Amino acid sequence: SEPKVRNTAIKTAIKKYNSEVINAIIESLGSPVYSNQAMNALVQIGEDTITALDSAFYRSGQSTQVMLRLVQVLGRIGGQRAREILWGKIDYPNKVVVSQVLSSLGECGFKVGISQITRIKYAIESDIADISWNLSAIQEVGVSAFSAEIKSSLRWEVQSDIEHIYMLLTMLYDTRSIQLVKENIDSRTSEGIAFAIELLDVFLSEQLKQRVIPILDDISDSERINRLGDFYPRVKLDSNLVLKFMINRDFTQSNRWTKACVLYQIGMLRIHDFKMDLIAQLFNPDSLIREVSAWALYKISEESYNQNTKRLTDEVKRELDVLIVHSRRMTRFGKVQFFQQIEVFKTVPGITLSYLADICEELRLKVGESLTLDEKSNNNFYVIVNGTVDFYQRGELVGEFLEGQFVGEMLALPNFVNTNLIISKTEVVILKFNKDQFYELLSDNVKLADKMIEFI
Repeated sequence: SEPKVRNTAIKTAIKKYNSEVINAIIESLGSPVYSNQAMNALVQIGEDTITALDSAFYRSGQSTQVMLRLVQVLGRIGGQRAREILWGKIDYPNKVVVSQVLSSLGECGFKVGISQITRIKYAIESDIADISWNLSAIQEVGVSAFSAEIKSSLRWEVQSDIEHIYMLLTMLYDTRSIQLVKENIDSRTSEGIAFAIELLDVFLSEQLKQRVIPILDDISDSERINRLGDFYPRVKLDSNLVLKFMINRDFTQSNRWTKACVLYQIGMLRIHDFKMDLIAQLFNPDSLIREVSAWALYKISEESYNQNTKRLTDEVKRELDVLIVHSRRMTRFGKVQFFQQIEVFKTVPGITLSYLADICEELRLKVGESLTLDEKSNNNFYVIVNGTVDFYQRGELVGEFLEGQFVGEMLALPNFVNTNLIISKTEVVILKFNKDQFYELLSDNVKLADKMIEFI
């Protein structure tokens, strides 16, 4: 039960293990506290874990999060056997898992055989179809108080799909050539882009050339849409209809943050036509989507909100009432909006910040209340949402923290109880992150990890 002992056991298992030990490490993948250490141990042990990893993937009731980690581990281990097992999952019903399978295949240097080329080309075309749809949606969303956030989220989705296309192209063509193309496109200079397009023109197949080049070329969105329109025709939508499509698209096509932004706009504009869509989204298993839908429905019709939330479980209804009716706590959407105002998170995609909002809890301190920061009694980071606190070390005032500042890494004296304290000077709202969950999030989000290192 002592985390340090268990972490040491996981580290030791890298040198001394059997099938029982490997299965015990795999069990730890579901825990935020041990998952990173367990993934590292499985990668270090290497090919001896592959059979157990494959069996665990198909275990009855296995969570999607653990499946994704199992696939990540297989990609990092690499080798012919791992590549064969990963390819066997390429048509798994869950599209989120398939996306990770493709990423892991790219990570372990997978090169397609003759029989596999069609499947990878299909994946590339699916990405391009999503890009084409999103570019059209950016044009159609219209102008309103919150449309800029929707457009920004769609831009991030387009960029993410382009990165995915690069990775898939490395499976079909020489890795160094694709890397050279990417570097020149990322240079954002007309000479670099022209050189990259010439390279693509040399080695891409004619079919891919007509689809990939418009995505990467230095042309306007309208021209991109026109050039892709022959391959991915799409009816022009009005500003309301495009919102309806975005709410109901698959999660692999429109991510949770884009959907949340759309739902928020519906609530802000009080668009009554979407009432049935909002009621449907109340039953979405994603907490972020459920909260924003409930908020939007409450804005449009309190009666509909009260009538339909009765159909939810008592626990979920109570939580929604606290957030929306009584406004006693911040919603997940509100937390993301707050993070976007903090300097360190300003260039981090909203989708990443939405995962950060999932793992943080809200604390409220009255004037004069204190919070202990010592390592033995505390395993959290804190961010001040509003108010002011004083930081004391061994009874001496050594600093002050204001709105938007991080607290929690000044543990210079870890062996003393109540050595490090913060005491509120005003009424304070604080967001608390468990360190293990925060590090787990960093391990899965490179952009966020880069920003945190830069900030530190």
